[in-house]
Amino acid sequence: MPLVSTSETSPVERSGRFRLGALLYFIDEAGRLLLMRRSRQPNLGLWCAVGGKLEMPTGESPYECATREAKEEVGVSIAASDLALRCILSEKDYEGTGHWLMFVFQVKAPLRALPEQIEEGEFRFFELADLPAIEMPELDREILLNRILSDSGSLHVLRSDGEGLPLVEESKVEG
Repeated sequence: MPLVSTSETSPVERSGRFRLGALLYFIDEAGRLLLMRRSRQPNLGLWCAVGGKLEMPTGESPYECATREAKEEVGVSIAASDLALRCILSEKDYEGTGHWLMFVFQVKAPLRALPEQIEEGEFRFFELADLPAIEMPELDREILLNRILSDSGSLHVLRSDGEGLPLVEESKVEG
């Protein structure tokens, strides 16, 4: 029987894939947080951090990915020294897209203007006090509010079983 190649993968094949990505949290000069309402999956319609997948064929590092995504999505040039690694999140089979290892950065340099809308979504600044009511992934909210914004300088290493909360594992490295 000949082997047939298809572009579609089964749930088992998808769940076996591992993806690496970088997320960036920007703050503007007024102390507001920049988020993007996603116009495509994953997280369609939800407010999320800026970010994307590492270009693994080129050997791109998480810091290189973060600086590239800042330029591509937000239109700003930043250096690795402008980034503070605040969280490493391992998440099993997120939304059926495979296993993810995400490097979450806080950008130290404040933004001066709202970025223009891009194909992946629209941008908006939010007051930090408004974050609990914003439509965003539950795990993103937990990491942002209870790890990154409330605990400056520490690095959090987290693992989720793919169902969001509660977290399966957590460790913290004091900054």
